[in-house]
Amino acid sequence: MRIVKDVSGPIATITINRPEKLNAMDSTMYRQITEALLEIEADDDVRVGIITGAGDRAFSAGADLKEMHGHAREGHWKPWTPDRWDQGITLSTPLIAAIDGYALAGGLELALVCDIRLATPQSTFGCPEIKWNLLHGYGALRLPAVVGLTNAMMLLLTGEFITADEALRIGLINRLVEPSELLAQARSLAETIATNAGDAIRMTKELALRGVDGTLEQGLRLYRAFMDQLEGSDEQLTRLGGFGTHRTMSNDAEQ
Repeated sequence: MRIVKDVSGPIATITINRPEKLNAMDSTMYRQITEALLEIEADDDVRVGIITGAGDRAFSAGADLKEMHGHAREGHWKPWTPDRWDQGITLSTPLIAAIDGYALAGGLELALVCDIRLATPQSTFGCPEIKWNLLHGYGALRLPAVVGLTNAMMLLLTGEFITADEALRIGLINRLVEPSELLAQARSLAETIATNAGDAIRMTKELALRGVDGTLEQGLRLYRAFMDQLEGSDEQLTRLGGFGTHRTMSNDAEQ
């Protein structure tokens, strides 16, 4: 199978399994990745997802260009719908990218779907679509929020590749990890996240993303709506040590 999903406790791992082609993704793989992500989102027992690539040469070198773009487009225009991971589907489940090798074009876009990105020192990043008269669509929309507009423009308009050190410097990745430790560190980080309260994990991610995309007023409205759902919940009371502790903390805050 070219897309392998494994669930272990609260952590799901999606592996792009086409190492002989640098984990290049054809249309079937795009669909299967989308399906795997939606399955993770629908599983209340899964609190964190990890996305990685098989082998030690690539996370993913992007779309399989011959299969995806090597023929004339057939059929008629249809209204845009967010039915694929790179066309607007977002998850409340936190995602971690474990990158070893090339993360290029669609591969970089897949990494940008993730909230946290770990990479090995040998990894390489880039948006070469402009060289082929294609668009780095999802990535062009997400990169400015991740690395800043100036850095995003440099990547998008030159099509040049950058090293893992440069990716770390501009904030494209969070941490450099040796290849032998990559998955172990990704899982350790996922376990740390998964120990937190499930609803709060998903709501916190949503607040952070809406803070980037919307206004402060919109974000505060969403925050209040989320807090109304969490306040006094069984999990909140348990984690605060019971109602007595919750009341004591509230009283302390008022004094």
